Amino acid sequence: MNKTFKLFLILTIGIFVTSCSKDSTVATVPLRDYNEQYTTDSAAIEAYLDTHYLTIDSDYNVTLAEIPAGGSQESIREQQTYPLNYKMVRNDTHNVDYKVYYLNLREGVKEQPSAVDSVYVSYKGALLDDTQFDASPTPVWFQLDAVVSGWAEIIPIFKTGNYDAAPGPNPADFTDFGAGVMFLPSGLAYYAQSPSSSVPQYSPLMFSFKLNNLRFRDHDRDKILSKNEVDPLVSNQHPKAYDTDGDGIPNYLDTDDDNDRYLTKVEILINGSIPSFDAILNCSGTTGGTKKHLDPSCH
Repeated sequence: MNKTFKLFLILTIGIFVTSCSKDSTVATVPLRDYNEQYTTDSAAIEAYLDTHYLTIDSDYNVTLAEIPAGGSQESIREQQTYPLNYKMVRNDTHNVDYKVYYLNLREGVKEQPSAVDSVYVSYKGALLDDTQFDASPTPVWFQLDAVVSGWAEIIPIFKTGNYDAAPGPNPADFTDFGAGVMFLPSGLAYYAQSPSSSVPQYSPLMFSFKLNNLRFRDHDRDKILSKNEVDPLVSNQHPKAYDTDGDGIPNYLDTDDDNDRYLTKVEILINGSIPSFDAILNCSGTTGGTKKHLDPSCH
């Protein structure tokens, strides 16, 4: 399989796809309307869920196939061994509400990543015509904020597993890992980009995956893990959405979260030591309430 593909987002400057005509002038092709494209993608995904079935082996390797004429297999939607779930994902930039279907084959037993952590996964990616365009049966590391955005929405629903990394030449043996399948509309995948000849523009994508391990990240190196730089009153919040001081920089990228000109990593110290997140004090010197590094009146 193509080891260089690896899901990474294509970074673009413009919002137009260009093509040349015979007289060498450049014609611009505007992006499709996001809501209209989602309607098309949603219909295609729904049809797939109703016409295909899944088989899963003992190691949670997934095979998806079309139900043959007269076949007795239950569709992905109808089968209840792994009930079909969905998550609503809002894209404020393009004013779209995506319904993202996924299968929870096994939740996992250990730690849960946030949308900006690094994950160690094995996976397969396919189009809705069942063409496989990428795979890594051996786990690889990905930063969830550097791949297609649908991954950051679905992977954090799952947890890692256990592993035995005994000394020797053999790779670590992972057990009880989270495993699932996600069905992404193109707006949460590559949309108008074509990352390879195998993936046309505006393609809905499917990924089966196993979440083996993770690394919690500290993007701004302020000694607070990025997963904790969210509003405690908002469940499952994406770290990009929390900006305490309203300076346009989310807390997980901001070295001074309350804009009081005192670095967060200095404000949280207790007797010169870095405390656990739950032990960070408030302005009164106790735990609970607004932590010191989020209170501009306290430093």
